[in-house]
Amino acid sequence: MKNKFIRRYQLTKWNIITICSYFLLSIFLLSYGAINKIHLKEILFFYGFGTQFFIYGSQYRALRNFNCFLIWTVIGIIHFCIFLSIKDSVELAFVNGHASLGLRSTLITLLLFQFLRYLSLKIQGKELVVPSKNSRTDLLGERKTTVVDIFLFFIFIGVTMFFLVTE
Repeated sequence: MKNKFIRRYQLTKWNIITICSYFLLSIFLLSYGAINKIHLKEILFFYGFGTQFFIYGSQYRALRNFNCFLIWTVIGIIHFCIFLSIKDSVELAFVNGHASLGLRSTLITLLLFQFLRYLSLKIQGKELVVPSKNSRTDLLGERKTTVVDIFLFFIFIGVTMFFLVTE
């Protein structure tokens, strides 16, 4: 059976739990940061930074489903709108960069993931997976990782880090 790039099916309970948990955590962190302005810059930075790696590291199977990808795209659009509204805030600026850069990058990360997934399907005929640090299988133990998986993982890390630190 040939792998299709675009697949649509119902969200699993785990997908729903993950997205709802992310949404609730987002509301909590951003509300906490807004109330306690002392930590808002750090919360915003780590929230945006963490989101990029959460998407790839724990949602790589879910993002194969176009329905789930659309939900994450809406989240990315919300992040981008928040970024546009706070990008000029002096209180959120670091010496080199701005705390909100991670919010700008969510859509980029999603598109990059799908592009790398497409490359994986074309090059090796297999879905893109996340390599595990101490194992020859992917993070979820589905299949053995290949050199292509590892190479694409480092491309993801490099491009994501570039967009997280450049204005």
